[in-house]
Amino acid sequence: MTPEQEEWLIRAIQELQAAQQELRLVQQNQQLLIQELREGQAMLAQFFREALERFDARTRAIERRTDALERRTEALERRTDEMAQEMREMRQEIRDLRRDFRDFLERR
Repeated sequence: MTPEQEEWLIRAIQELQAAQQELRLVQQNQQLLIQELREGQAMLAQFFREALERFDARTRAIERRTDALERRTEALERRTDEMAQEMREMRQEIRDLRRDFRDFLERR
C-alpha cells in the first residue's frame, strides 16, 4: 500500500468514525425526542381524561337539575289543573247559590 493510499484509508476511517459518532448523537437525540413525545402524549391524555371527567360531572349536575325542574314543572302543572278544577267547581257553586237565591226570592 502506498503512503497516499494509507493516508486516504486513515482519513476514510476517521471520517467513518466521525460519521458513526454523529449517528450515535442523532440516535440519542431521537431517543430523547421520542421520550419527550411520549411524556407529552401522556400529559395530553391526562389533560383530556380530566377535562372529560369535569365535563361528565357538569353534565350529570345539569341532568339532575333538569330532572328536578321537570318534576317541579309536572307538580305545578298538576296543581294548576287542580286549581282550574276548583275554580270550575266554585263557579258552579256560585251559579247554584244564585239560582237558589233567585228561587228563594221568587217564592216569597
